Amino acid sequence: METEKKIRIKKFVFGIIAFTILLNLVFTEKNAAGGDVNNYFATFNKIDGVSIGTDVVISGIKVGEVKEIFTENNYPQISMNVNKNIEISDDSSISVQTDGLFGKKFLLIEIGGNNVHLKNGEKFSFSEDSIVIEELLEKIILIGEKNKGL
Repeated sequence: METEKKIRIKKFVFGIIAFTILLNLVFTEKNAAGGDVNNYFATFNKIDGVSIGTDVVISGIKVGEVKEIFTENNYPQISMNVNKNIEISDDSSISVQTDGLFGKKFLLIEIGGNNVHLKNGEKFSFSEDSIVIEELLEKIILIGEKNKGL
């Protein structure tokens, strides 16, 4: 009876220790991920195809991802995490691009020339919207119809 009680106590203590270690690992990973990135914002008119987790790219290299999408004054806002070691000048632009004709969307940052850099939590001044393929095809058809009449 007494050995059974000791076994229960050992299991309980082991369980508490294991739970504490797991809890510590979970919070350590969250803190490490939050400390290695800067958060930037951008305002667009259209963000078709962009979702949480969409890649943020500079010169073809993934440097971050979309963290949150929300609206402010009826315009889509994107919050993104970018690696902290990437310096982005305050005159840089961001655009919604497509990988190929029908590929997935990504955000492309074009680095500007200023020596002043965006700080954590700041907003891009220049943004370019997503191109919707249907609208592009409509424009091509209209141009073709106009030229056909000449």
